[in-house]
Amino acid sequence: MIAICLILSGIAFFLNGFLPLIDESDNNETTIINVLSGIIVTVLSTIGILTSAVGSVQLLYLFTLLLGLTNLFVSAVDIWDISKSSLGWFSLLVALIAIAFGVYFIVIGAIIDGIMFLVWSLLFIAYFIAKGLDVLETPSNWVIMLEGLIPMVAAGILIFTGLIQL
Repeated sequence: MIAICLILSGIAFFLNGFLPLIDESDNNETTIINVLSGIIVTVLSTIGILTSAVGSVQLLYLFTLLLGLTNLFVSAVDIWDISKSSLGWFSLLVALIAIAFGVYFIVIGAIIDGIMFLVWSLLFIAYFIAKGLDVLETPSNWVIMLEGLIPMVAAGILIFTGLIQL
């Protein structure tokens, strides 16, 4: 389920970064994928948290829950015209959580998991810079696009195929 969550969220984040780069409109097209991805990822992550044993897998599900909530937050900003700065500050908190999880996994010896979390924290730092601070939106969109595609979708595919064991 983690692989599906990463792939869906990665696709949504890719579109959230890519579409603003090619079009100057509000990009409400991403709302549909953010809602669908957010709901599916939130439900699967919640099931994963409730059914997995306490440990590193449960932390991965907790983080994918934050990915789903971020997708829902992005769609809420589009649907209800909520302040983008609130999304940015929420993303800062998610980035700090990702950094903490990354450090934790590195300390317990799960180096690849730790590196994944540290790389994913860059995505949320980019959201914070673009939305919370309202600066460097174009470079941040590049980071969001590439982070959604490469580390998230790629990690999801590697987990799904069994090349990365959880």
